[in-house]
Amino acid sequence: MGSSCAVHTNRISALPNSLLCHILAYLPTKYAMATSILSRRWKHVWTSLNNLSFDDRLCSRHPAFPEVGTQGFVDFVQTVLLRTDPGNIDRFSLHWSTPTNLSYLNHWMSSAVNRHVRELELDLGENNRIQLPDMLYTSTTLEVLKLHSDYMINVPTDGPCFPVVKVLHMMLHNPENALTEKMFSICPSLEDLSIHAYLYEDGPQTNFIIESSTLKRFTFRVTLQDNYFSEIEHSVMLKAPNLQYLYIASDILGSYVLHDLHSVNKVVLDIFYGEWTNGDPNCVVQLLAGLNKTKFLSVNAGITYVSIA
Repeated sequence: MGSSCAVHTNRISALPNSLLCHILAYLPTKYAMATSILSRRWKHVWTSLNNLSFDDRLCSRHPAFPEVGTQGFVDFVQTVLLRTDPGNIDRFSLHWSTPTNLSYLNHWMSSAVNRHVRELELDLGENNRIQLPDMLYTSTTLEVLKLHSDYMINVPTDGPCFPVVKVLHMMLHNPENALTEKMFSICPSLEDLSIHAYLYEDGPQTNFIIESSTLKRFTFRVTLQDNYFSEIEHSVMLKAPNLQYLYIASDILGSYVLHDLHSVNKVVLDIFYGEWTNGDPNCVVQLLAGLNKTKFLSVNAGITYVSIA
């Protein structure tokens, strides 16, 4: 019995590399890379990963010397990109709280695009407004793009934008109409669009125009960045004949013009419309009129309060 207990079978290590990489893909790349010390069998497994997840919050840093941790994070990302298989990347996720050198960011994005990245998720902190790398606008493999920070976006003057992107989630701080009036109508493959707009009191009226025959889900959030009781005008024109789901959450009522929502199944409206509001109550009527074909409608208490003198 003693001899049988001495025999241990490492079943995980016996699995093929493809399956091991699938398991490691659920870990941040830092931890996946650390498995190389387990045994000779594991030494190079992580280099075949096609899902890369980088998060500088996992890097230790001394409060008095934050730049040391930042450089360590940069070196880590550089090492991973150099040592991993130069083939395809399915998913590339980057959380970099304090980007110090944008040349690194452009290099990493270029590497991801050259490896035919399909899904890209970027979070560069709350206090950084960074130019979105140009190569992303024309990528022919990028299908999912999630931007969790505010970026400077240059809408192409001609041709499509994000030609094969199906899922686009983005955050916009006081966006210019040159962006909001054009960009969301020149993404030819868009199916899932999520916009979180932060609007400021001193800015001009922001107009959002979304016209898409492929769009199926639209999530729209508006957050006021100044006085919560201020009146900040914004308008939304939505024309999406194949839209199935619509969610609107806003700190204030805007003007909504909805066209051709023939396929919508579910609508959720969470719009704050208080007693103090000076907005036009007809905007509520106009919004609801455009949703008369939906099968399910959820409306919060705020929007049902309409004061008509």
